[in-house]
Amino acid sequence: MKTLAHRNIPITIIGGGIHGTSIALRLLREMPTAKRHLAILDRHPKPLTQWRCKTERQGMTFLRSPAVHHITPDALGIVEYAERHNRTSELAPPYAQPSTQLFWDFCKDTLSSVGAGFPCSPGSQIHPIKHGIYHQFEVAKLRWDKGAGKFPFRLISTDNQGFRSRCVILAIGADDCAYVPPEFTQWQRQFPERVIHASEFSVLKEFETSPAKIVVVGGGLTAGTLAKSLSEDGHDVALIARKPLKTEQFDFPPVWLGPKALAEFTSETNFQQRYEIIQQNRGEGSITPDIMEALVDAPNIKRYPETCIRNILTAKECPSAQRLQIETTRDTITDVSRVILATGYQFNLHRYGFLRELITQHQIPLVRGLPRLDDDLQLHPIQNLFGTGTIAQLQIGPAAGNIAGASLAYERLREKLHSQL
Repeated sequence: MKTLAHRNIPITIIGGGIHGTSIALRLLREMPTAKRHLAILDRHPKPLTQWRCKTERQGMTFLRSPAVHHITPDALGIVEYAERHNRTSELAPPYAQPSTQLFWDFCKDTLSSVGAGFPCSPGSQIHPIKHGIYHQFEVAKLRWDKGAGKFPFRLISTDNQGFRSRCVILAIGADDCAYVPPEFTQWQRQFPERVIHASEFSVLKEFETSPAKIVVVGGGLTAGTLAKSLSEDGHDVALIARKPLKTEQFDFPPVWLGPKALAEFTSETNFQQRYEIIQQNRGEGSITPDIMEALVDAPNIKRYPETCIRNILTAKECPSAQRLQIETTRDTITDVSRVILATGYQFNLHRYGFLRELITQHQIPLVRGLPRLDDDLQLHPIQNLFGTGTIAQLQIGPAAGNIAGASLAYERLREKLHSQL
């Protein structure tokens, strides 16, 4: 079996999710010979595993992004795929948002065509590592030896395998940076099995043998989707949000995909101010119209907007069953089985252990955990270390972490990547 050990790879992408695969596909479209000089690394055995698991855990059936935003540069690619396979019913109005299953199948088909981690046909025994650009490789350390010649990056896996690379792209999202509001940390310690972050919860797992009362905390799409999925499984749900529940089709204003807003954003030289602009435009989260309609119509969902949780206690009436009592600024909710924190993620480069030594040694400047990339998305002062996705927010703006952000990032990276081949 051909492995990466002791090889020299011109371009290495760390992260096999939406952004990592999108960047690779765009590069391969423009330079097909890049396949011999490109590697995508991820700790999972197949591409997009994290995305797939996340949508399944929430019970998400349709994407928020419209059909024109997906992993390939062809705007109508997924629409044409749906037409070929008689699956246009899986494109939801008003912007032809694809179902999660359609999106997954389209991605598998596309990636198999370039040998990026999936068998080329149903039942094929072709091994993705031997025949493709995708490698299951969990990075333990990333080192940059400036004077080490043409391949200054040294990548070492958790099982102590290593290779060198000329150029590295960090396509890491915020999935490892789950955010728990400070007031909930004590309750998590007190009730570790009952107060959990949404990233640790799955609607697919049977956690109760009968309908239960669940509290979902959050005002974004994840909170709304979880509440909807749990209610459809017969549970009683209390949806608690600090602010009014907002209904928006998209999670940021679409103007941020256009040149005018991006030009104004990059003209701001104060990176702290850029961070504030991002927060203002992504806000506290919002819920799509279809999910909000389901929340309003469901008889077993009670919404608590502009409400805070004051305390979480063991329910006095049933302590043996480990039920909880939730005291809020509006009401007291008793006999609660679970509290799910759909409180999002807060990206911080320090949360990635394989980067800590690099950050400290080369004094990479950070703003609230985000690196101050240069105009080419390079992590100054390290040459040929780039970022895409959430990590690139201070350059790409509010759309950076979304599917559409991959296209914006590639436009910045294109020239630099071509020069590496």
